[in-house]
Amino acid sequence: MRTRRYPGGLAAALLAAVAVLLPGAAGALAAPPSVAVPSSSARHALRFWTPRRMRRARPLDSTAPRRGGLARGSAAPPADGEGRGVEADSEARAEFAEVEDPTAPGFRQNGVIFIVLPGGVGLGRCSGTSVSSPNRSVVFTAGHCVNEGNASHWFDRDWIFVPGYRDGVRPFGAFTARWLGATAPWVAEGSENADVGDAVVGRNERGQLLGDAVGSDGIAFGLPPSQDFDVHGYPVEAPFDGATQRVCAGTPFLGHDLASFLWRGPLNLAVSCDVTGGASGGGWTIHGDVLNGVTNYGYGDDRRTDFGAYFGGAVRALYEKAASVR
Repeated sequence: MRTRRYPGGLAAALLAAVAVLLPGAAGALAAPPSVAVPSSSARHALRFWTPRRMRRARPLDSTAPRRGGLARGSAAPPADGEGRGVEADSEARAEFAEVEDPTAPGFRQNGVIFIVLPGGVGLGRCSGTSVSSPNRSVVFTAGHCVNEGNASHWFDRDWIFVPGYRDGVRPFGAFTARWLGATAPWVAEGSENADVGDAVVGRNERGQLLGDAVGSDGIAFGLPPSQDFDVHGYPVEAPFDGATQRVCAGTPFLGHDLASFLWRGPLNLAVSCDVTGGASGGGWTIHGDVLNGVTNYGYGDDRRTDFGAYFGGAVRALYEKAASVR
């Protein structure tokens, strides 16, 4: 999860707009950008990512920080009309509790993404989720875990996904990227409302497809924002150490970040979960096993609130493109 900073207040006119706007499509959808990963990189990645290097990898937001942000808050009600602003989080469960066995069914489809940053300047990591698809090989994560945003720089060097990860151990092997994609608004302009990416991965060392090895979550688009989410991820920054998966169970939708009105795409969503760096890209699931969001960022003075992209048309287009890769 990336940490944002406040540059100042927000105009009253924008506050008024929050009360009437809800997530929705905005204009024609551009084709999701993508890049193929050379097979030579995939072979090198399997040798490169030793347990020691995996433990050394730092949250991607720490190695490549982004600046900016506006005061959060929302007067916008969920679609069912039972309004709940981001300040009113007393009913939410913010504890990021340790998953006792990340290899167990229902958890093993979540894992850690490891990345060598462009120019070899550092070792990064994010979180990700195996998603059901015809090719049984799709991983969903944050857009900033595959592409810098507002740039043509892809993180296509030694990119691997380790499902069920625990403290340097790869219980189901490693799945190397052979294709990376992100939403068009993220790659074109770094829109925080569309900070979603995915990967199509190859087989693990045992010759298994990802979906066959660990299973997968379903995925849903265009739903009302008022959902209860289970937030999964592998946080690294204090008070966590990145060794194992954690989950905030049953966290309700709280509202939208006010800054969301300044970016293209449907408004993003807020839930209460005490995430830290490393959890970026971690899956938000509904009904136990349906992916409907990913962690994107938080604010340094509010550790309890986690912001993620709404899964609308741009994310659907991204999924369909990845699912068609053979």
